[in-house]
Amino acid sequence: MTRHPAARPPRALEFAAWTNIALAAAHVVCLIWAYSVFRAVGIEGEMRRLAEQGGAALPYVVTLIVAAGFLVFGLYGLSGAGVVRRLPLLRTALVSIAAVYILRGTLLGGFGAIAAGDAAQIAFAAVALAIGLGYASGALAQRRSSQPTANVAGARSA
Repeated sequence: MTRHPAARPPRALEFAAWTNIALAAAHVVCLIWAYSVFRAVGIEGEMRRLAEQGGAALPYVVTLIVAAGFLVFGLYGLSGAGVVRRLPLLRTALVSIAAVYILRGTLLGGFGAIAAGDAAQIAFAAVALAIGLGYASGALAQRRSSQPTANVAGARSA
């Protein structure tokens, strides 16, 4: 049994990974204008309630945790794209990240935003769906590159 030659994963995965890293950086930078940004993306009320219940710093801490999540997602994407070293549980992570984004882009926001006619949420859902499809393509490429194939008749295995 031989393995498929290492093929370059789809560029969509690398693009999705860099998009996650950009989202992580944007979350950190936007902390300067936190409540204006919260208002712009439609979560100001939730973040104000969070601050009232848990302290003024809590919305900032939550935003930093979200940024860290985007960074980890981005690093796994770059790992799947071969830009950084292979990370543990790579295929599982790529499938999981794809599932999170595809669900966010469809069932957990996308369809509801379309029904409500909320243009901003439709845009966020479309971006999430695109990122999810990028990760899904990378997960499929990982699967294909690790599947053994039968030796061609007459060919020697090394």
